[in-house]
Amino acid sequence: MPRPYFLHRVLSVSVGLAAACMSLPTFADMPIAVTFPANSVWAQEVGNLTRSDDSLDYTVAVAAGKTLQLNLLSRNPNVFFKVTDQSDGKVVLDTRKTGESTWSTPNATATTYAIRVYIDSAALKFDNTAKFALQIGQYGAEDLQSPATAVTFEPGEPWAQRDGVLDAGAPVYNFTVAIAAGMTIKVNLVSSNPELHFRVSDQTHDKKLVDTSATGANTWSESVAEATNYAIQVYADPAAMPSGQKARFTLQVGQYASGDIQPAKPATVPTAAPKAGLAHR
Repeated sequence: MPRPYFLHRVLSVSVGLAAACMSLPTFADMPIAVTFPANSVWAQEVGNLTRSDDSLDYTVAVAAGKTLQLNLLSRNPNVFFKVTDQSDGKVVLDTRKTGESTWSTPNATATTYAIRVYIDSAALKFDNTAKFALQIGQYGAEDLQSPATAVTFEPGEPWAQRDGVLDAGAPVYNFTVAIAAGMTIKVNLVSSNPELHFRVSDQTHDKKLVDTSATGANTWSESVAEATNYAIQVYADPAAMPSGQKARFTLQVGQYASGDIQPAKPATVPTAAPKAGLAHR
């Protein structure tokens, strides 16, 4: 699923003096309202902190049902960020206390957050500058869908196998498979990451069949009475995947005549990257 993840822009607010003996009152810097580019769930704000300007403020409105994710990138270990939920005025995070550089939270209702990126001015020499990039993500399950990859079977082969990679920016990988009447479908998920699961739905009859996050299993099967198209989603909770972490997996889909002995599963060899043409972006 192509998505432009990051938007680079630098905004500054300046205070000026009127001319000819007439001065205007000085206003405090207003927070920068974060906006997202079209077709993107990510924005990025870049800034500089100094001894005299030791903080920058942002606000971001997050819709109901969306997850807010913040990543702070800086070479200076003394740059932190603080998050306040403006609906109740409570500080929900201060990374100076927690040591985090990435953080996320789901939102059941629409919420606006105030974000302050700051530095202890005593940690900077007088003429030094601490540069940073604040990455802001706002996403829901519907924003992170990948195009569906069709699973097909080679002649005489009861199993098809597909490799893929998930990360926090794209935690869902979609597949479709058509199974003929009188067959049994079998799905296995192989991954070293326990946070990966799969769900299966019957597209022909518009019915949800299984979600392995609830069953705790990494395998599922059923007999197919009539020809059916299935949708299979391999997924992970974005909040459980730190920024930059990738989770590799292999999806095995089998079909064999109902009543027959299940054929041996294909050998699975850990791969360094997904097969050509199967990348999720």
